[in-house]
Amino acid sequence: MFLRSRILRAGGGGIADKMFPGYKDKIWARLPQGVKEYQVKSSNDAFEKQISQHKTWQGYLLAWKDMEASFVPSQKFRKPAVDWRRQMERGTMHYGRWYEGPNNSDYRPGNTHDRLTADPRAPFTAAEWAERQEYRSWDLVKFGYAMLGLFLAYRLTNEWPVVWCEEKEKMLKE
Repeated sequence: MFLRSRILRAGGGGIADKMFPGYKDKIWARLPQGVKEYQVKSSNDAFEKQISQHKTWQGYLLAWKDMEASFVPSQKFRKPAVDWRRQMERGTMHYGRWYEGPNNSDYRPGNTHDRLTADPRAPFTAAEWAERQEYRSWDLVKFGYAMLGLFLAYRLTNEWPVVWCEEKEKMLKE
């Protein structure tokens, strides 16, 4: 016998189920066998249709992922390090041991190298830096000093209320 299960949520059904308890089961019992079979089959077919649709899409996606895996560069042709010719062309070639920095510095205190001030290929030339200085509107340190000055001026020029405790005098008089 085909039986249809029902899901009971929050309160066990709707208002009709409260007024006529078990009415769906009574209607289901009176339906002809062909209608019951049709409804169960259509419900199952709808569920299985989604599964078959998922399998179809999964086939497409897996085929795409297999093809996509062939796009990965081969490790056989990978260069794990930059060769010396490229380093020389880029200007990043370093002659010396791995722990030595440029200009014989080994990063101990007092034996360092400031690449921004000592490097002839600094980020900006003197003319470029002067041109950049023309467009500065606020220096953050000057702005901070101005805000501190305003705060101190505000605190020094305002009057602060003084609260006198008069109850103590009354207690002393009594």
